[in-house]
Amino acid sequence: MTEVRVVRAEDFGQACLRALREATAAVDSPVVGLPTGNTPVPLFEAIRAAVEAGSADVSSWRPFAIDEYGGPRDHLCSNRAFFRRYWDVIAGAKPVEQFNPEQADIDGDCARMAALLERAGGLDVALLGVGMNGHLAFNEPGSSLASSVRRVMLHEESRRSGAACWGEDVPDWGLTLGLRELLGAGRVVVMANGAAKASIVSAALGGRESPDVPASFARGEHVTWVLDSAAAVDLRGPTD
Repeated sequence: MTEVRVVRAEDFGQACLRALREATAAVDSPVVGLPTGNTPVPLFEAIRAAVEAGSADVSSWRPFAIDEYGGPRDHLCSNRAFFRRYWDVIAGAKPVEQFNPEQADIDGDCARMAALLERAGGLDVALLGVGMNGHLAFNEPGSSLASSVRRVMLHEESRRSGAACWGEDVPDWGLTLGLRELLGAGRVVVMANGAAKASIVSAALGGRESPDVPASFARGEHVTWVLDSAAAVDLRGPTD
């Protein structure tokens, strides 16, 4: 049974932190896949506050970026820049292992990330946000459970979301860990908040598993969904 936790909007960051702490509790040096975007911001802020208060310690964590835009690596809208703003400011946090979209050999960079993750033993915890079209990281609709680390073309809906920051320069491709790496993690924590995500959350948790909605594959005893009440408004009954 997939665990679904629904909380008030103001409690979303703390609820995500609680789920993450539970997911990492039994692992000494957890390998953690980190997302970017608006959804995880309350979580990162909660982690920083907990570390500063002395109630959390992430210094043993081995963080991996789960994706990156195919644009300048130091662009203020890149995922690399996001981690500078929200992860690198956490005391004791190790640098995030990241894609390099400026590599001449993009396939080689994907192979580098895959090898780093394999040497680390794979993900102990995958933290995932859900895209408006149901993507996980940049595993767009049509991605299979067997998909691995690769370069992908971004769907128009993903580019529209990215345009909020990138404007007309939003990249049309990206780099991502595959569903095999993400959903093969020991624990998976999926996050969604806001009324705009209600429809896709309902499709992911209430419909059948399908490549058309990659988030629908995020089910099982090792998966916890954390939703605010607005994102959960269309859910009907328990999920399998």
